[in-house]
Amino acid sequence: MSDKSVGERLGAAVDAVKEKVNQGADRTRAEAHEFNAETASNPVDRVMEEGKAAVDHAKADLHGARADQQADKASE
Repeated sequence: MSDKSVGERLGAAVDAVKEKVNQGADRTRAEAHEFNAETASNPVDRVMEEGKAAVDHAKADLHGARADQQADKASE
């Protein structure tokens, strides 16, 4: 058993949930940018939207990793 208090574990669990929410928001934004890229008539706009989608996918992956880390802290 760890020396962490219930409050510390609960705080880590809340942080994990926040990260999961942020991950979902970033994935949703990425999908919106992908849709905008597919429907853009201007090639420059298409490339910019694809870039924005890539950034949001990367942010979502980062939030997912942080959520896993916080979940591990909560279960220690």
